[in-house]
Amino acid sequence: MEQSLSSSIAKEVWRLAVQVAMDSLASDTGDSDGRRHALPPDMALQMFRRRLAALECGMTPRELDVCARTLIGMTAEGIALDLNVKKSSVSTYRKRAYARLGISSQSQLYRLLM
Repeated sequence: MEQSLSSSIAKEVWRLAVQVAMDSLASDTGDSDGRRHALPPDMALQMFRRRLAALECGMTPRELDVCARTLIGMTAEGIALDLNVKKSSVSTYRKRAYARLGISSQSQLYRLLM
């Protein structure tokens, strides 16, 4: 029962993060009704992961995963649930990735790739 609840929470966190990402990545080229188009969440993750890897700073695959999820708006708790790791591990991966990138904050990560 508890595992089912955790799974439900993880899915809801993922859904909310995807919605935030889609809103932030939406292009302004909309239909005649004014609706905006966005990248599907999996594509957004792949795009950010590729862009991070292209920086060639030696980040590990898990650091890339954490940073890509950060860029689409997921919280540390949401990332932990999605990657099935502890929240403290997410924090550690993020700190290591920031050190490799020569940055010290999430806003710098956004500026680096946006």
